[in-house]
Amino acid sequence: MSQTTVLALQGLSCMHCVGSTRKALEAVPGVTAVDVAIDSAKVTGDADPQTLINAVEQAGYHATLA
Repeated sequence: MSQTTVLALQGLSCMHCVGSTRKALEAVPGVTAVDVAIDSAKVTGDADPQTLINAVEQAGYHATLA
């Protein structure tokens, strides 16, 4: 079942950061849609929230559930 997870993001300072974060989240299996801003992300799909947080952190940024 598809759900929307909202993440609070830290460490992003430019559109390149936003793009890198979006790319990392889109690569997570089960993600069907991603909307990333400089301070938050809305992710739709059936991916585990901790997996989404890990993807953001592997991209070099910090994320928590909003």
